[in-house]
Amino acid sequence: MKGQQRFIIGLVLALILIIFALLNGQGVSVNFFGIQLEWPLIVIIAVSVLIGAVVTWLISTSAVANAKKQIRELQQRITELTKANKAEKPAPKPVQAPKEEPVDSTKK
Repeated sequence: MKGQQRFIIGLVLALILIIFALLNGQGVSVNFFGIQLEWPLIVIIAVSVLIGAVVTWLISTSAVANAKKQIRELQQRITELTKANKAEKPAPKPVQAPKEEPVDSTKK
C-alpha cells in the first residue's frame, strides 16, 4: 500500500514537471563556472531536478547507514551490560524497619 502511494505521488509530480517543462521550452543562457551554455529551459529544469534527487538520496542513505550503525552499537552495549549485570552478585535484600507498636492513649 505504501509503495503504491509513493508510485502515484511520483507519477503526479513527474506529470507536473513535464507540463511545466513543456510550457517553458525556450532557450536559456546559463553561466556555470565561467562557461556559458545556451540550453532549452526543459533541459535545465530536468538536470536540476536530477541533481537535487541524487543529492537528497545520498544524504538520506548516509543518515540511514549512520543510524543503523548506531543502533547496532547500542544493541551490542545493551547485551554486554545485561551479561555483566547477570554475572554480578545479586543485590542484597532490602532491610525493613522494625514495626512500631501502636501507642495506647489510655496509658500515661
